[in-house]
Amino acid sequence: MNVNYNSTNGFRSVNTKTAFDIGYEESTQGMGSDNPAMSVKTRYEQQLRNYLKQLPDDMDLTQIPDKYRGKISEFLTKKKAEYVRDAGIVDELVVGAEDYMETVANMNRIKNTFENLDKQFQIYGQSKKAVIEDIENQTTSLYGENQANINLLRSVYNEEYDLKIDDNGNLSFIGDDGEIKMSDLPDYGIKDYETASAMTKAGVDVYKNGYKTGIALSKENPQYFQISNQLKTAIDRGGKNTLMSILHDGLIGDVVMANDPVISGYIQDFNAGNIQFAQLRDVVVDNYMNILLKQSKLGVSNRPKSSSSGGGKGSTATARKAYKKIKMITDTFENLTSGGDLSGLVRLFPTNYNLSFDKENPSVLLIEKSSGDNWNTEMEIDIKNPNAVLDLYRYAGIDPSYWPDVENTGSDESSDIELTEEELNEK
Repeated sequence: MNVNYNSTNGFRSVNTKTAFDIGYEESTQGMGSDNPAMSVKTRYEQQLRNYLKQLPDDMDLTQIPDKYRGKISEFLTKKKAEYVRDAGIVDELVVGAEDYMETVANMNRIKNTFENLDKQFQIYGQSKKAVIEDIENQTTSLYGENQANINLLRSVYNEEYDLKIDDNGNLSFIGDDGEIKMSDLPDYGIKDYETASAMTKAGVDVYKNGYKTGIALSKENPQYFQISNQLKTAIDRGGKNTLMSILHDGLIGDVVMANDPVISGYIQDFNAGNIQFAQLRDVVVDNYMNILLKQSKLGVSNRPKSSSSGGGKGSTATARKAYKKIKMITDTFENLTSGGDLSGLVRLFPTNYNLSFDKENPSVLLIEKSSGDNWNTEMEIDIKNPNAVLDLYRYAGIDPSYWPDVENTGSDESSDIELTEEELNEK
């Protein structure tokens, strides 16, 4: 076809006779034909097939909800008709001319539209499956904003909205309350079981440690700072969803933190933009660390009480020996300086153990055990850590049931009991 420019619609008009002659010449390569019309028809059909091969296959409508299939089919039919029309004339346009470039660009836009529409419905199907599963499995986080988002998504994926497709193949959903593009659909959060599990484990660990050692967790204890920093890191990594899950989902001891009046006030300030994320995070962490302090004290209070009379562990001789050795280790440890004299402390340990300071770091105390001709380091202790005395009790062979709180080790009620040289050297 020969196409001439038409100032009325911006396209060129078609001169069919000239177009036929050109097509006939190209199809027969100047050698003529017994059936000119068929030669030209064959050429155009082959050209059209070549262009149509570039067009993506029709979408698999079996994966599309029934409510939307008619509109999608109508859209695809319309766009394919546009593509066929352009493919039928593009070879007759002058390569590089404005109308040629516009026609080719439109054909590419139609191809991209098909691909975009197909991709959006793939995302639609995947998202629909995930949302339905999370709702049915009760894994969606319970804070208000999240529930509002999930309700909107439920409406969209339940096909309660009408469908709209723009010229680029982008989906929008239209309801009584307005229109929302698929690209603008909100995200949603699920319950953060991993962080909640770590927090629960921390509570169990501090309880067990208090029960075992008799020493309650304190704000000066390095373990306190370790747990606090780990929790802050977990919240920062999980972002707002993790923070809100901790507050609203009741995954830690079945306690909903958001119900606490003080914390509820902070949440309202955060939602109103009056405080930053980090400030609300710190409130949550501090609140939980106070819970851990109570858990640790509960572990200490539930330890079996040993009596100072009778048989077994509570017998007088055993108790006297344990209490006195504890006091001597504690007094020596409290007065110990880096690289200081260890001879008095070594006497309180079994003969197969030795104590020495690390040559490169004299504030580190090495507990060494004999293996014949050599001494092997079993543990390194920072003498600046007051809780390190517990490790000395353990390697000295003192039963944990006699261990006091670290903060009370200097004032044991049995400190006036004298230990004989025979009892001291009894290993």
